[in-house]
Amino acid sequence: MRIDPNGTIGGHPTLFVRKLMQRLGDRMSWDMAAVQKIAAVNPPEARALIKTLNGEGLVERDRGTKGSTWNITQRGRTFGSATAAKPITRQTAERTLAEFLERVRQVNGNEYFLAKVTKVVLFGSFLRDSVDRLSDVDVAVQLEPKQRDVERARVLNEQRVAELTSKGQQFVSFLERDWCWYRETFRFLKGRSRSISLADYKAERSFVDKVPHRFLVGEADKDPADAPPAKIRRLRRPKDCPF
Repeated sequence: MRIDPNGTIGGHPTLFVRKLMQRLGDRMSWDMAAVQKIAAVNPPEARALIKTLNGEGLVERDRGTKGSTWNITQRGRTFGSATAAKPITRQTAERTLAEFLERVRQVNGNEYFLAKVTKVVLFGSFLRDSVDRLSDVDVAVQLEPKQRDVERARVLNEQRVAELTSKGQQFVSFLERDWCWYRETFRFLKGRSRSISLADYKAERSFVDKVPHRFLVGEADKDPADAPPAKIRRLRRPKDCPF
């Protein structure tokens, strides 16, 4: 997805809104105070900003908290990962994708990362050979903990949080701490590349599966509806059965 760097949304610069979506997207949920702090605005301005974002379909109320907190929508996450850079050539896009897949290899082969990449799905304009100038390279990934033991995975994650905290990184909520294993790997895969639009496959699956796509790592999950029906074993009636 490409956005106009000189455009506006509800009177706010497009790049400002994109940055806000990126910052809020790092949180599982957030409230008006978070918008005040991140956007550096006062309460009335934060309230108006949230109303604008909600009207654009970028955010929605968290139904589990009676409206006191908010969540980023799929559209909001897509907007947060959109590029404002000039279109790139297919040659540049191919090089960008190759560099991304190298980072995938590093993640899966380096014990430092607590997550592993189990799926990489390519979609978007890259798959249309007739398109020579692309806005970006759309990729969705699925991450899973490398450590299968839940308790051991939790301990490793807490150790990583402590390590990053000692280096100055801040965690504003317990959810950010719990998902450190995921967020750290996701950021590495993104690699600060302006040409990679990276999405979470589990979160974006309903969209990705409906458009042309290609699995580069892993494969599509089998739909239970596609499984052949179970054979019904018929019992033979005994010889003395009266019916």
